[in-house]
Amino acid sequence: MKVCESIDPHLLNSVKLKVFWVLDKLEEDDNDRFTATAIAKYLIDHGIKTSPQAVRYALKTDRHAIHQNSKGYKLMEAGRKLLQEIKPEGEVIVIEPGKPFSAKSITLKKIFLTLSNEIFISDPYLDINTLDVVFKVIDPKISIKILTNNIIDKPTGILNRHLKELRKEGYKIEIGIYQNSDLHDRYIMDNETFWLSGNSLNNLGNKESFIVPLGKDVQQSMMATFNNRWKVSKKI
Repeated sequence: MKVCESIDPHLLNSVKLKVFWVLDKLEEDDNDRFTATAIAKYLIDHGIKTSPQAVRYALKTDRHAIHQNSKGYKLMEAGRKLLQEIKPEGEVIVIEPGKPFSAKSITLKKIFLTLSNEIFISDPYLDINTLDVVFKVIDPKISIKILTNNIIDKPTGILNRHLKELRKEGYKIEIGIYQNSDLHDRYIMDNETFWLSGNSLNNLGNKESFIVPLGKDVQQSMMATFNNRWKVSKKI
């Protein structure tokens, strides 16, 4: 049985995952590539609003789960595996205590693989462990903006050194320090998806916490908040 047979595409929380679902659904022995137009039409026919441009944008930075050539897109085994492991929208991900490596290297990686093109992170506490998460789980081709108001730099200067090294290796990472005290929530989002985290990324897995996917309405509201705070933040 195909992976897609056990998944309701309406519950998938990103365009990328919906595209994976279509590619798995349509694949036949003699035809395993489909254009962005064909993918968008199939989703629209199933009551999911999208466009060929949205499909292409969602797959723009993906080089592992999808293969593209002149004939169209093909779902690779990495994409099929990700589709098999995804959590439907609304399902809470439990981070077990005492498992920081698994939380950062496995659980977070699955979440970040569903995100596309530009990632926005709000986290009150940031240190070199946060940058280590970026290195382990985020594709360097994807731009990242991290908004924080507490930089933990011990020993002094180590965070700037690690940040420079990440950028030297091609990571597109920006950090904004928001001076006001009203930055409390911890969340990860792109232009489609929103994940609320119960703990900071640098401390994930040290104690029990939860990561919860929320709806598009929350994403749109928090994106506006993020952008307003980003404009007045001090960039490093």
